[in-house]
Amino acid sequence: MAAFFTDLLCYESVPNASAKADPTLELTMHSTSESSEKPHALTLLASERPRDVGWFQAAGFLFGDWGTSRLYVLGLALFFAGRTSFWLIVAMSLLIFAVGWAYTQICRIYPDGGGVYTAAKQTSRVLAVVGALLLFADYTVTASLSVLDAFHYFGLGKHEQVDQAKGNVRVASGHYDKNPNIDAGTMLDPSRKTPDADAEDKDTKDKTTKAETGEKLLAWNSPGLWAIVAIAAIGLFNLMGPKHTSGFAIVAAVGMIFITLLITAFAMPKVPWHDLPQRIGRPDFSHTGQLWVAFVSIVLALSGVEAIANLTGVMKRPVSVTAGKAIWAVATEVAVFNIVLAIAMLAIFPINRDGHLEDMAAFLTGQYVGQWGELLVRIVGGLLLLSAGNTAISGMISIQYLMARDGELPAPMVKLNRFGVPWVPAAIAASVPIIVLLISHNLDQLASLYAIGVIGAVSINVSLCVVHPRLRRLRRKIPMLILAIVLLGIWVTLAYVKREALLFVTVVMVVGLTARQFNKWFSQRKGPRPSLLRQAIMQQLVGDALLRPRILVGTYGSEALARPALLEAKKAGATLVVCFIRSVRLAYSWDRILSMDTDLAALKVFAKFLDLGHQMGVAILPVYDSGGDAVELIAEAAAMNGCDRILLGTSRQGAFFQFIKGNFQKRLEEMLPPEIKVEVIRPEVPGEAVPTPVPVPASVPGHSG
Repeated sequence: MAAFFTDLLCYESVPNASAKADPTLELTMHSTSESSEKPHALTLLASERPRDVGWFQAAGFLFGDWGTSRLYVLGLALFFAGRTSFWLIVAMSLLIFAVGWAYTQICRIYPDGGGVYTAAKQTSRVLAVVGALLLFADYTVTASLSVLDAFHYFGLGKHEQVDQAKGNVRVASGHYDKNPNIDAGTMLDPSRKTPDADAEDKDTKDKTTKAETGEKLLAWNSPGLWAIVAIAAIGLFNLMGPKHTSGFAIVAAVGMIFITLLITAFAMPKVPWHDLPQRIGRPDFSHTGQLWVAFVSIVLALSGVEAIANLTGVMKRPVSVTAGKAIWAVATEVAVFNIVLAIAMLAIFPINRDGHLEDMAAFLTGQYVGQWGELLVRIVGGLLLLSAGNTAISGMISIQYLMARDGELPAPMVKLNRFGVPWVPAAIAASVPIIVLLISHNLDQLASLYAIGVIGAVSINVSLCVVHPRLRRLRRKIPMLILAIVLLGIWVTLAYVKREALLFVTVVMVVGLTARQFNKWFSQRKGPRPSLLRQAIMQQLVGDALLRPRILVGTYGSEALARPALLEAKKAGATLVVCFIRSVRLAYSWDRILSMDTDLAALKVFAKFLDLGHQMGVAILPVYDSGGDAVELIAEAAAMNGCDRILLGTSRQGAFFQFIKGNFQKRLEEMLPPEIKVEVIRPEVPGEAVPTPVPVPASVPGHSG
């Protein structure tokens, strides 16, 4: 089902009365309590949600995708592979474990947001946009498929198979037929399709009427029609602000677990274990190509791991532990119970592969529990699927908004309505799934469009992780590389055998990249657009900020010196020059050029200083430089900015460290003119008063930059 974008991929409320009055803005990145006082750019830049999402809440978000996927994956597996589907579901469970492991590493590497857009942006903005558009395609189909299947669970459409077959049992052929006397058989049929009731049936030899095959869209009991109405309503509700919270995600997860345990508890005692080996088809390895294509056809629900990666910015520390617990708990439940439910499904004889494609969980409940259980599962399952569709639409809004805020999509897409919701992305997010349903409203056809988006996005993220320096050891790199190759193989297969999926994702790419190119062309005509950081800098350099004396504080990425340095600048009535030094000492050339706009560590430090500077009334002038000699870079920055003093920090007590740092100050003072003093300050310690900086001679060691 849909992933939850609640960290970087979410939109903010606006600094006006109407936005602040709306209590429903629970997924915004920041509180609006100070937005009326802060400059707008600083409000966006310095926003930081508290890290209050524990592993249990994160697991609820992930289960909303992986867990609810069994509502339709079981039926699809039987539809494409018959009784051989057991082995496909086992393979899918192994893939879930593999992808889960990969994302534990991604969450460890990107503790402040590791979704494909955020991760890829550090390598290539174009690749980041491609990854985001692939996710957009995934969420589009998720919304369409989930809401459509919800109305199948509610009982709309054709569900003609009776509980017990009568007469002789036949084995399914390549023709679509819901006759309960036809068993699924073991034939692999990855290209199998349901008939379209809105198209003319050209098969005269084995012809059935339209009413007996598919479902017309324009009919009062059409799931497709009601899905379109529901998506339009969900789109309107989203214009009033996001409503999902981690609490609701947990409620949804509990509902799905209840359905699973209900079926399992009643089914396991009734399974004919003695006959089960004969009822589970053996895979025909002489047709490995068909096996592979059939497996690829059910690889659907993986986008939930992108939700986990995007949640790392609000997870409790240590992020790797929180994410790991959530991923492994959900992966284990999904893998084990998908196999258990597959056993319960294949234990039924005969079972028609076409009869309950859209509502297999409800059918299993009716078989093993009874009508009361089936009715309950239809209600709960339908509501869960509607919730998943709502979440997918919220994710589509967030993707568009984040790209527009980064300047990748046209600026009007960041305009917010009175509820703090970007109304243009909201309208697009509701319209695109409706267009998809107007074109196709059959579950198997929508499923063929599904995986190409999420597999592409996950492939990009996993492939980037392979070459990330923090992955380090070969015991991690080699499995990650193998997984990346497998995922890329799945994506290429989907693109080759599911031409409609390739066409769909191509359309999304063409529209998205064209909008990006148009935005770049329009921006060049208007002049370069300053980054959010530069906007925040300019908005707070007002009045005589540039005419005041200047004090420089040097940092390699720590924020511990922020408050002591700001206190000293406030006492002196000075502007604080924050000099971030990216120390680069490599034996080979590095073709990736970092700047204050692209270095994430620098962005975090500057945002912290700017935020505290606004609170304390001190103007901040950020300076960024990189190179091998930090002493020379700091001295140059101090001279160029006309600084009166340089503040350095002290924290570590090791003798070797003190020797190195003592030499650092000595070299710095030798480079500086006599009128520029070097002072040592202690970093802020929680609960301890901030000491006043004092000049220290170069011979005294024990300070840091």
